[in-house]
Amino acid sequence: MSYTAADITELDDVQHTRLRPAVNLGLDVLNTALRELVDNAIEEVADPSHGGSCVTITLHADGSVSVTDDGRGLPVDSDPVNGKNGIVKTLGTARAGGKFSAHADAASTGAGLNGIGAAAAVFISKRTDVTVHRAGKTYVQSFGGGYPGVFEGKDFDADAPFTRADTQKLRGSGNRKPDAHGTTVRILFDPAVVPDSSVDINEVLLRAHAAARMSPGVHLRVIDEGWPGDDVRPDLTEPFSGPWGTETLLDLMCAAAGTPVPGVRAVVEGRGEYTTGRGPTPFRWSLTAGPAEPPTVAAFCNTVRTPGGGSHLTAAVKGLSEALADRASRMRDLGLAKGEEGPEAQDFAAVTALAVDTRAPDVSWDSQAKTAVSSRSLNVAMAPDVARSVTIWAANPANGDTVTLWTKLALESARARRSAEGAKARSRAASKAKGLGTNLSLPPKLLPSRETGRGSGAELFLCEGDSALGTIKAARDATFQAAFPLKGKPPNVYGFTLSKARVKDEFDSIERILGCGVRDSCDPELCRYDRILFASDADPDGGNINSSLISMFLDFYRPLVEAGMVYVTLPPLFVVKDGQQRIYCQDESERDAAVAQTKATSKRKVEVQRNKGLGEMDADDFWTTVLDPQRRTVIRVHPDDGEKKLHHTLFGGPPEGRRTWMADVASRVDTLALDLD
Repeated sequence: MSYTAADITELDDVQHTRLRPAVNLGLDVLNTALRELVDNAIEEVADPSHGGSCVTITLHADGSVSVTDDGRGLPVDSDPVNGKNGIVKTLGTARAGGKFSAHADAASTGAGLNGIGAAAAVFISKRTDVTVHRAGKTYVQSFGGGYPGVFEGKDFDADAPFTRADTQKLRGSGNRKPDAHGTTVRILFDPAVVPDSSVDINEVLLRAHAAARMSPGVHLRVIDEGWPGDDVRPDLTEPFSGPWGTETLLDLMCAAAGTPVPGVRAVVEGRGEYTTGRGPTPFRWSLTAGPAEPPTVAAFCNTVRTPGGGSHLTAAVKGLSEALADRASRMRDLGLAKGEEGPEAQDFAAVTALAVDTRAPDVSWDSQAKTAVSSRSLNVAMAPDVARSVTIWAANPANGDTVTLWTKLALESARARRSAEGAKARSRAASKAKGLGTNLSLPPKLLPSRETGRGSGAELFLCEGDSALGTIKAARDATFQAAFPLKGKPPNVYGFTLSKARVKDEFDSIERILGCGVRDSCDPELCRYDRILFASDADPDGGNINSSLISMFLDFYRPLVEAGMVYVTLPPLFVVKDGQQRIYCQDESERDAAVAQTKATSKRKVEVQRNKGLGEMDADDFWTTVLDPQRRTVIRVHPDDGEKKLHHTLFGGPPEGRRTWMADVASRVDTLALDLD
């Protein structure tokens, strides 16, 4: 097989971004791409020396979005070195920008630092038109499929004939308004690049409103011309013209979250230095917080919303809550019981609505999506600075009533927390006294998932033997799918006392894995998994294993069954294939029908594969039929409320009862209709 330099594929920036958009734009590709254009526009007009003050976002009926600023207007001349005009160099070239020099002023720091985001947005578009008003003229540069060039016609038609031109020289036309200046970017994303993604326009607009509130003097307008996507929230189309600052930012984020807006609040700010790759680097922060329950936390860095939080948010919460807790420790007349301690820092954090705006040049982001900040140096420098500022604010007699109200709310939270902790401690002590959970370690053969806990979507597969475990390990999604192998047929523990059932290794292992208690103590909310699925071979032995497990769960884990958390999987016994399609069959009749159907419609050789066990199944087949929540077929186990007597007969009663039942069933079978040859 050839392996030379000619066999190595080299992609340009446009090709690579369209093939792997998440590399430059994170997992939320389209939202990040559109946000990059909005951030650039707001940052342009946030500097008064650029002569602008307004950003307009227009939502078009064709699914495109225009972002307009009245700033300087992008450069339109051509670079003498590479021939690219200023628009192509700015929005059509990766790793190009005007902010790579050292930052000496945190106040001037904006969202764009890497020279990638806006260009990546253009790269994944089907069509982008950039219109610049500058020096009394209007210039237009188009991009088709990420490349610069010219579309035929005057309308914004992404399907119009396109001619690529990397070094196009722009010729301006006269403006009707000679004093007009600024840039408009109209973009229509290419659905072929990210077919399973769509723009969350409300999230984009919310972030735009937040960025405007953190940029003094910036005005925001939103125009909806009939957006074809999700309904646009009316409050997000309202124009914004001030006031600016973290106070109005907190109001916005509380309204968006539907949480209470604190009536009283602390407004503090500060600055300092942290360490980056360039050495000591300035940062500044501003914060508004107040007592509210439930809490709301909104963190921003360089005007970018960081839903994942990070170093700046941790520093803000730590500094604020510790300063308030320290102040509360010196307050009297809180109504504390004898020996009762006042609220701690965590209690203040639990009853605080907070918005923090941090400006930090050269900050480290988690990715280009910028959902979190990762800088230990920033955290270490910012937390004590926040604490100092809040301490000074709290010491001001004018803020005494606010501090008292905040402290009393935190005290209520502390009492609720301590009561819950005491209840848990008593429950653990009682469980230990009864011998519950004497061995809380998980079985070594458990194949764990990364996600666990009620509401996480996690699934536990109880499978038949180690070979089946091997197939699951190769096919599963380890994010949410766990598995545990059973050694042969599970014991029949119907009617056993708990101590007697725990002697059985399989029962003991399942109890420890689920972690939710048994019988009257079984609580679905404590279960480590949202679904428990039995995965046994598609043969009589597998049926017996499933029956034993169903009996066990009906007896010891009935609340899980009643909650709809227990299922039986249906792995295929046969796979009929012709090289192009695969048909999964549960029994011989389905197999024969599939063979006949395939032979009638295909000229290819038809093969039949019999799965002797789960351990011999192909990983792709196993994923499709047993693991994939979107395609698999499973049977939900229901409570035996109408058949409790039968359950007792089959699993707990004397053998005579089972013989009588089998004879009765056999008498109703038409043996002449059976193919016994």
